[in-house]
Amino acid sequence: MSLTPPRARAHGRTAPLVVLTVAVAVLIVELAVVKASFGTNDILHWQDFAGAIRQHGPVGIYGAPIPRSYYNHPPLMGYVLEVVNGLKDLGIPVRISIRTLASVSGVLCALLVFVLVRKRRTEREALAAGILVAVSPVLFTISAFHGNTDPIFTMLTLGGAYLLVDRKWPGWAGAVIAIAIGVKVVVVVAVPALLVYAALSGRRVLTRFVGVGLIVFAITWGPALVFDGAHMVKHVLDYPGLGLAQWGFMQFGHWAGNPWWVHWAQQPGRLLIVAACGVIPALGVWRRPESVVTATALAFCAFLVVSPAFAVQYLAWAAAASFLLSFWGGVAYNLVAGILLVQIYDRWSGNRFFGTFQGVAFYHPMTPHEVVLGMLAWGALLLTCWAGVRRIWSEPAPSAVAEPDPREGQAVGTVPSGDRADAEMRVSRSPH
Repeated sequence: MSLTPPRARAHGRTAPLVVLTVAVAVLIVELAVVKASFGTNDILHWQDFAGAIRQHGPVGIYGAPIPRSYYNHPPLMGYVLEVVNGLKDLGIPVRISIRTLASVSGVLCALLVFVLVRKRRTEREALAAGILVAVSPVLFTISAFHGNTDPIFTMLTLGGAYLLVDRKWPGWAGAVIAIAIGVKVVVVVAVPALLVYAALSGRRVLTRFVGVGLIVFAITWGPALVFDGAHMVKHVLDYPGLGLAQWGFMQFGHWAGNPWWVHWAQQPGRLLIVAACGVIPALGVWRRPESVVTATALAFCAFLVVSPAFAVQYLAWAAAASFLLSFWGGVAYNLVAGILLVQIYDRWSGNRFFGTFQGVAFYHPMTPHEVVLGMLAWGALLLTCWAGVRRIWSEPAPSAVAEPDPREGQAVGTVPSGDRADAEMRVSRSPH
């Protein structure tokens, strides 16, 4: 017999339906925009990539000549483009299939944020966060108009964290994280936090998470590494980003006359920046394992804050993740970054973005006004990251001695986390 009041149970069932309803309604609008517009010049690149895949295959594309660009996506996307080509043969253009995939991922992002926040905070905050992700102007404009994979891999990463931490399905989590890395390699910044959590959860969890992840990674990356590893490494792993990085610390460097550290961050310092964004959240998980979801979101948001490369579609990295760090921080970031994107896409479209622009919206550097607006969005995200750091590090580490679990070689504690109303089971390291 359940001791939960009927009204509370009904509300618990209704809230996810509300988030799903709003997200699907937004998806319908996004699909109308997808059908009525062409998108940015990234769609031209996807068309070139799809044509090269048809001619050279998902592996041979890395060494193939491609007009206007070179193929800089992980190998998994080559297999996705095989499907895109099949849809094109059925009459669905590349410009529609690529953006539809990103738009559908926005629905899943909203649901994931809802369930992840509800587990850790109040139902009301989870409902608000899920709805705000569903209507996020950042996800809307990037998914429905821009045409890139950034909303997809952010959704997959949050899904992997959910499967590992909340569902306790480490094998499926490892597979999803490997698939996310196959969409864009930036996902690697979130991997250390998840690995630490899996290690602290016991040998079986770690083995399944890593083992299945490596199998999926080998299947998707193996052929390209074996048959054309040199081109793949050069074009994907060594990809430095293109264009002027008018964002964050790089923009401060431009204002200061591009001192030495600007070049250092864009070239030899890139790997150090990636490592720091992965290791620091992982240290938080080592101290407080129950903070792993917050740490995963922090890795994404912090990397966007300090990234030496920037493109406007990168703003999708933090659109959902920011709500896992701070509700009001997520609101501020999505609002300012959304206004920025609308202004940028409207200018790229010849001030016809609101009229569903049919031509190609070509990239242009940000105007001084847009740079200032972008720096406001960056500042909001910086404060959001600080709120996430405080959320991870401010509370004391679990101190209670727990009963060991013989199946996992771990200890499970039951000490509530300070002011959290919905206290949950904590994972802690076994005493030696």
